[in-house]
Amino acid sequence: MKFARFAVISLLALCTAIAAAVLAPAAEAAPYSPAITVFLADGVTPVGQTQLHPGDVVVVKGTGFDPNANTDGLPVPVPTGVPHGTFVTFGKFDQDWRPSKGAPESARTTDRAQTKWAISDDALSRVPNAPFDMRRTVRVGSVPLHRNGTFTAKITLTTPKDVPANGRWGIYTFGAADSVNAAQELFVPVNYSTAPGPNTPAAAVRNIVWAYSPNFYSTFAKSAQGAVIGKNGASVSDGKLGYELTANTVRNGAGELRYTGTVVAYTRFHLYEIALTDPIIRINGTKAVVTLKTSTTDQNGTDGLRRISVADLTLTPAQVAKLGRGENVLGVPATFRGGVTPPLLGLLSGGPASPVNFVF
Repeated sequence: MKFARFAVISLLALCTAIAAAVLAPAAEAAPYSPAITVFLADGVTPVGQTQLHPGDVVVVKGTGFDPNANTDGLPVPVPTGVPHGTFVTFGKFDQDWRPSKGAPESARTTDRAQTKWAISDDALSRVPNAPFDMRRTVRVGSVPLHRNGTFTAKITLTTPKDVPANGRWGIYTFGAADSVNAAQELFVPVNYSTAPGPNTPAAAVRNIVWAYSPNFYSTFAKSAQGAVIGKNGASVSDGKLGYELTANTVRNGAGELRYTGTVVAYTRFHLYEIALTDPIIRINGTKAVVTLKTSTTDQNGTDGLRRISVADLTLTPAQVAKLGRGENVLGVPATFRGGVTPPLLGLLSGGPASPVNFVF
């Protein structure tokens, strides 16, 4: 009898406890509270006041970033309603730089090539890949924003152009693609010097200098709000492309000049991205042909390349002889060939070609 009474009381207590648990209001999930920490290249040592230079690498670790936030902003490349993610970048921003306070984009001076895009895998999978592959556009510079609100981004420090005199060097985060989220507008100062340091890449040798066309650079870097950058032996200066010479076989009026390097020209958010890589100048008498490896589409950059002939050069016998001796030849007239691809590059090849400078 005592056992039965004990069992009933225990059962009633258990039911009461279960009912209390069921009826109690559900505990609210902890709100996201964005924060970033910046480390040196090892990902462990805090950046602190360490003096950094162009070419140095920092590791940015974020916590508390809501992967489902930032659903407003531009409708491309991330569709409206899909979380746009967060930009993580290095630069020299104005004191009043925050989008949530109405600061213009010009207040945020950065090198777009080094900006990382923290976005969730789910959001990335919802970015269209047809008829234009905008998913690649986002993926090119993205880092995963995990479900728990964390990300890790490695950023190579470079000096942007036209930095404001009263700006502050540092790592910044803010809503991507014109989404506005005041909570994600964060800043960590970086002790940065524009002077060369031990990790600063040596300046690329510019043995062939070519603007391509009078409007090539301005179309991408100005009109389309993108950039034209050089790497792996190529550089861009004053709107002109430069490549490094690797071989000169010009003898007795014939031969080749081979160059190395990759120039990538892209519009805002990499909606269009075209690469021009490893020029070869094939000379036969006073005629020469410029060939380049170029992108197979307007959007795939260096993902797919094939070599095409883009322009014809007209040389004098004296100029050909100078090239064979490794002497400078400047202002060589160029004429674009028909059928240059991809289509956007073809449009930019429909007018006059810029003259070519050979520098040794």
